[in-house]
Amino acid sequence: MIVTIKSEVFSDSKNNSDLNDLMHFFRKGKHRMHLRKASDFDAFDNSQWKRQLSRSDIDVLKEGIGRIDKKEIIVSQLSDNTKFNIKEAYHFLNQNLRIILEQEEYEKPFILKIIEHFDSSDELISALQNGFLEFYNGAGSNSESILRTRITRDSSTNKNFSAQLNKYLRFFELKDSDREYCLNCDEYPESKSRFLKDNKIPHHILYKREKENYMPDRIFDSFLQTAKKNDKKKEFATYYLKLTHPQKDFLDIEKGFSKRVINGREIKDRGSLSSEVQQLYKSLSDEEYRKIGLGLEMSNFKSDFSNYFNQVSREDLLKRIKHQPKLTSRVNSDDKTERNEFEHIIHEIKYLL
Repeated sequence: MIVTIKSEVFSDSKNNSDLNDLMHFFRKGKHRMHLRKASDFDAFDNSQWKRQLSRSDIDVLKEGIGRIDKKEIIVSQLSDNTKFNIKEAYHFLNQNLRIILEQEEYEKPFILKIIEHFDSSDELISALQNGFLEFYNGAGSNSESILRTRITRDSSTNKNFSAQLNKYLRFFELKDSDREYCLNCDEYPESKSRFLKDNKIPHHILYKREKENYMPDRIFDSFLQTAKKNDKKKEFATYYLKLTHPQKDFLDIEKGFSKRVINGREIKDRGSLSSEVQQLYKSLSDEEYRKIGLGLEMSNFKSDFSNYFNQVSREDLLKRIKHQPKLTSRVNSDDKTERNEFEHIIHEIKYLL
């Protein structure tokens, strides 16, 4: 993150010890100091604190002073809803940025491949290795309760946090949209984002139904080549590959069009589906509907299917999103650059880091 320190902080020598604590982050490369105004630079240049710094420390600070490509926090003598006092700033910056995944074990291969193929700077890989960035298990649909608990816990245990607790969170949540169809590219179930928006928690809701829907066609092609003749996986892949992009985007790959019954699962009658879902899949013959109706059969679908992301290339992933709309940043309103979904996710995380 970018840490903008106001002149009055440098002018008060009582802050020197706390400034040394912040200097620890700057030395490690976890965050960077920025001086916004000439008066801030003059106060730093003439401060008692600067005079006690080593030449190497000053060089580290100068490297970052002019660069604003990250989320900025402002350190002042007094805190408010937009500014941090110096003790607040230390405790806030001491946290790692956490990427909340609904099911960390199953979704990690997906996000790691996005990072590998779409962060050309390797900044995020380095941050993961250095412990500045980490994954956080959202326990499926319970991520909201986990965040509520986090806010309550910090409120009761950290005396330095005096404002609303969402001010001090360092999270980015990646969520499935769970959409069964798409009429409006920007339209997502309100329940997916209401809590996150209300608490100003940065997040991205996937365009497609779930992360499984981003699996490249090449993986399904491989099922045709490697699966045994009567393997259900081969049969599903044969008919799945005939689907259009939107049909692939919103199909429940694990369950197809099935429902749970006493003896397992059975395919729903087409007429029982919502009118929007019926419209999306109206081109399927009754045979095609049945062949994908029970979904892709795997003994442990969530983990086994996710592991196929380890085999995908950048080109594979790009093919699965080439028809999708471009996105602009939600964490930096000044950035109007349009990016594909994977570039967008990388940009958002790097900006918050």
